Amino acid sequence: MRRGVAVWVGSAIVLGGVVVSGALAGRELTEEDLRAEMARNRTMAAYVARNGVPDIAESHFLSDRPPWDDHEVRLYYLDARKEIAFARAFILGRPDIQVIRNERPLTDEELAALAQRTRLRRGSGLGPAERAEDAARRAEAAAGRVESAADSAEHAADRAEAMAGKMESAFQRALRK
Repeated sequence: MRRGVAVWVGSAIVLGGVVVSGALAGRELTEEDLRAEMARNRTMAAYVARNGVPDIAESHFLSDRPPWDDHEVRLYYLDARKEIAFARAFILGRPDIQVIRNERPLTDEELAALAQRTRLRRGSGLGPAERAEDAARRAEAAAGRVESAADSAEHAADRAEAMAGKMESAFQRALRK
C-alpha cells in the first residue's frame, strides 16, 4: 500500500515538474501569433516596424505579481545578437501599459542554439541570396524612414529660421521707434 502511494506521489511530482518546465521554457510564436501579440502591444508593434520582423519570437510565462500580464513576448534578432522582451501591465483593470521589460545581448551559446532552431524551422528554402534580399529590403525601408525624418527636421528648421527672421525684423522696427 505504501509503495503504491509513494509511486503516485512521485509520479505527481515528476508530472508537475514537466508542466512547470514546459511553462517556463516558453513557446515559439507563429507569424499569426506574433501579429496578434503586436495588435495587443503597441510598443512591440512600433519596435518591429522600425527594426523588422524578428528571427524568432517566443511567449514566456510570467510569474510576477500584478500589475504584470501573465506572459511576456521575447523577440530574438540574431544579426544584432539581441533579445528583447515586451510585456503589458494592468492599470485600473485594463492592460493599458506596454513596455520593454528587458533588452540584452545574446551569448555565443544562445546565438548558436537559436540559429540552429531557425535553420530547422526554415528548412533549406531560405538561402544566402534570399536572406541578403530580405536584409536589403529592411535596409531600404529603414533608409526611407530616415529620409522622411530628415525631411521633417529640415522643414522644422526652415520654420524656425523664418520665425527668427520675423522676430529680428520686429526687434529692428521696435528700435527705430
